[in-house]
Amino acid sequence: MFVVALMGLFSSSFIPIFAALATDKSSQYGRAIGEFWTAASLGYASATLIGGVLFQFLNPVYLYALGALFGYTGILVVSFLTKQGLTIAKSSIRPEGYWSLLKQRNVLILCGVSILALISSSSFNSFFTIYLVNSLSGSRLMAGLAATATTVLGAIAFRIVGPLDDRIGRKPMFLLGAVGYAVYFATIYFVTNTVAVTILWTLPIYPLIQASAAALMSDYTSIADRGKGLGILESAISLGGGLGPLIGGVIADATQLQSVILFALAAALGSATLSQLFLKEQAHSPRILNSEHVNPAPIK
Repeated sequence: MFVVALMGLFSSSFIPIFAALATDKSSQYGRAIGEFWTAASLGYASATLIGGVLFQFLNPVYLYALGALFGYTGILVVSFLTKQGLTIAKSSIRPEGYWSLLKQRNVLILCGVSILALISSSSFNSFFTIYLVNSLSGSRLMAGLAATATTVLGAIAFRIVGPLDDRIGRKPMFLLGAVGYAVYFATIYFVTNTVAVTILWTLPIYPLIQASAAALMSDYTSIADRGKGLGILESAISLGGGLGPLIGGVIADATQLQSVILFALAAALGSATLSQLFLKEQAHSPRILNSEHVNPAPIK
């Protein structure tokens, strides 16, 4: 457990840094965030596919060695890129601390609805394979194909959702994700056809939440605090993703998996309702720094 937690710590630490870099280089935060997560999703998908194939033929120890090799390769690539434009804007604006950001109403609301949305998503989706195979008599192959399709479609969706965040708005896209989860859980509660349920599970709803929330956080923060803001958001999303399976497991042990679907539906409806009532969009133009006030500084 400790090793898994340590691996998660290192693998997730890059997210707020590079997401902040993406928004620093573009005034279209939605598109920038979408492109970042498209690249990240493709990396996750490739690593999962390579790891799954090699696991069939090699000792797991070699997979850890391969992961370390990729990690060191990443360090070398970033080290060479720092002098070629991998920079952040160093401004004269005094950055705020974490506590100051957390006291901002918009930041708290965004983190709260994101936690609730991720609790909804992860509370059942963590048990989807068990539900498909044991409750609906689906095959393990179908579950594996569904997981692969989810990752691929998610990468494509991030590329589409990002520009839509800029064009339509962050809040409408976030709401679409929350409502989408509610419709999804309401549907699979009544539909028991394995093919239909599997297709529904592969629908890329999560990118609507992730990309839109990151774009909103970018709007709420200046470039001086962008990394901290996105880090807080990722922590909130990870918290929701961790609490969901815990709550879902307790409910499943006490009752049955169908009850977990109802809980996920209620959480999704709660996230959609609270988002509609309290989530605010904010124009990011006032927080964009003029070029005369900024100096590129390499990441250290």
